[in-house]
Amino acid sequence: MPMRSLSPWGGRRLPSSDLFSQFQDFINEFDRGESSALTRAGFDFSPSVDVEEKDNAYLVSADLPGMKKDEIKVELNDNILTISGERTRESKSEGGYSERSYGRFQRSFTLPVQVNSEKIEAHFEDGVLQITVPKAEGARSHSIKIM
Repeated sequence: MPMRSLSPWGGRRLPSSDLFSQFQDFINEFDRGESSALTRAGFDFSPSVDVEEKDNAYLVSADLPGMKKDEIKVELNDNILTISGERTRESKSEGGYSERSYGRFQRSFTLPVQVNSEKIEAHFEDGVLQITVPKAEGARSHSIKIM
């Protein structure tokens, strides 16, 4: 896949000669979904996700702008929480320039054993999916007095 440039009329970019620049080019390609590792997996992009641990729950937030909640699937299988879906392009016209990602995606997270999987909740609003994974009663954090 050819490397995209911010100026669509610009010429081709020469490969970097130093190792740092080559690594930086690889990361940029990966971020744009041009890495062969992503295409081999069969998914077109990977949405940004934050995972936060609170005293009584884990919070997972995924950025999915432009999507509707019926286009998103949240599943729990063998203690693996999976978020998947497909974002379709609004217009199919040829030409122009686009950096937005479209197509299928999937993100999976292995949950700790000490969660209450029966009480997981998911809410979608303003392009952000928020999943609350409650901790099991015995798994909640507490302070330990030093003797």
